[in-house]
Amino acid sequence: MKSKRLFNFILVAGTSLSIVACGQSNSNHSAHEGHEHQEGHEHQEGDKHQETSEKQSITIETAISKEQAQTIITGYLKIKDALVETDGEAASAAATGLLASLAIEDAFAEKLKFDAEHISETKDAQHQRDHFNSLSNNVYALAKNSEVGEQTLYRQFCPMARDNKGAFWLSAEKEIMNPYFGNQMLRCGSVKEEL
Repeated sequence: MKSKRLFNFILVAGTSLSIVACGQSNSNHSAHEGHEHQEGHEHQEGDKHQETSEKQSITIETAISKEQAQTIITGYLKIKDALVETDGEAASAAATGLLASLAIEDAFAEKLKFDAEHISETKDAQHQRDHFNSLSNNVYALAKNSEVGEQTLYRQFCPMARDNKGAFWLSAEKEIMNPYFGNQMLRCGSVKEEL
């Protein structure tokens, strides 16, 4: 009975520390609230978190039309929702759907395909989340470049994602639903920009 109580205590303490750590990371990043994350738009291991002005315009060269961009963003949001649920199978299926909308001869679309292919080829949510990070940055650049206006998007940030390097994602909802942690730390993060 004592070991069960000890286990429950450790479980509650660990969960509490995770929540507190997320809150502390958010307060440590509060000085950067008016800034946003800018990374290379290709998948790189060990890349460093850098922030630049939120007012920065993003210019990409792409033949992706506004309508195609909207379809790509819809596919991306399905992947995000599956990762919120830590559902590797659904994320794989959503990435396969996204790939279908990327049947475009375009260099920028190739960047999107790279991560979508990796996400589609596995059911391991953690590996999918690694590629979701660079996919998110590229979809953000696409959304900014194409000025897709059919729906409001929220660029959200979790400072604890990617081993405390931090990571961004896009959401159609303002409420934080963290795709990098799912139900482990579902509410960890904050809105950094409204598109």
